[in-house]
Amino acid sequence: MKKLNFTTPTAQKIYDDYFNRVTRCTRTLPLNDQLEIMMEVNSHIYEATQNTTPQTEVEVLVNALQNFGAPEEVLQPLVADKKVKQATRTFNPRHIIQALYLNISNGIGFVLVAILYLSITAFGILIIAKLIYPNHTGLFIGNGHLFAFGFISDLPNNAAELLGNWFIPVVAILIVIFYFLNTLLFRLLKRK
Repeated sequence: MKKLNFTTPTAQKIYDDYFNRVTRCTRTLPLNDQLEIMMEVNSHIYEATQNTTPQTEVEVLVNALQNFGAPEEVLQPLVADKKVKQATRTFNPRHIIQALYLNISNGIGFVLVAILYLSITAFGILIIAKLIYPNHTGLFIGNGHLFAFGFISDLPNNAAELLGNWFIPVVAILIVIFYFLNTLLFRLLKRK
């Protein structure tokens, strides 16, 4: 993308500073999405500053940028939307976490997705705990009632672990199911 050149140094500095802010706002996106947003912003600025004289160049540029708005506010929804699309395409946990962070203001649906991802992390920790503390990690029952799933430091005498060696495969399957359900929930949230 070719940046605009202005005749007055002040206008060029204002433009460059604004574009640096746009770059910071879009840096979490893939390069093609960054370029698309930058070209759109550049086009807006170009159209607003056409047919200006060097004497009015700074004033017209400042007005155009004020009308467009601060990139941190104006571009946030667009960047968040593109990040969610990237996350649903790639299934990359890093992209999903970034999308969650950018979309946390979108409401309860994304909070639910965040909670489910915390559950996935907890399940992973339980697998490790089962390997390290096999007698204190599992699905426990006592006096005929289910009373715990996870890690328990002080086990009652009448506690029995139900899953035994099947605990790790069951939890691994739950991780996979939750992961794909979360990704599908992402897609549903973005269709709104």
